[in-house]
Amino acid sequence: MISLLAIGLPGCMSLGPNADMVDQLNREIIALHNRNEILEKTALTCDDPEAPPPAIFADLNQVFYEGDVEVSRDGSIVLVTIPGSTLFASGSVRVRKEAEMIFDLLSTALNGHPDQHVRVVGHTDDTPLTGRLMRTYPSNWELSSARAASVIRAFVNDYGASAERFSVAGRAEFDPISDNTTSAGRSANRRVTLEILPTEVP
Repeated sequence: MISLLAIGLPGCMSLGPNADMVDQLNREIIALHNRNEILEKTALTCDDPEAPPPAIFADLNQVFYEGDVEVSRDGSIVLVTIPGSTLFASGSVRVRKEAEMIFDLLSTALNGHPDQHVRVVGHTDDTPLTGRLMRTYPSNWELSSARAASVIRAFVNDYGASAERFSVAGRAEFDPISDNTTSAGRSANRRVTLEILPTEVP
């Protein structure tokens, strides 16, 4: 970015009283540049930065305002991130009974917005599978997909959700949110994310 102060003014040793005006113009240029960056990012996702958040986002924030479940947004997509340890015992794909309250709250919110598709994505850390787990799931791809599928089965079988609105995905260790070199980082990476898509997305 070229600053107005860098533009030579022939025959002028000093901007004098015009210096304040130049500073103001520079600030306006920076503000316009920042605004343009926001608009460019918005154009990529077809989202209006001033549009209100999806209604389900507000609903979920009311019930998950504290605790381990994180509600966030990626443009018009609402993300619900649940720690893997909250949902599954180590080495298991069976949903814990202790997660019933989370499913109850989530299913209530989802049932209030039945036209929105939900992509359930499983994530792991980068630890290779071994022993009995490896005999069942050849890699973290299969394990992460199986855990995501278990979450969908719980919604459909136990909470009456329509199976047609769900899809399953497994990202294995390839979408980390933390450093896999620490136990805390690996724990954060083991998670399941519900991607609640806008109504217009098939």
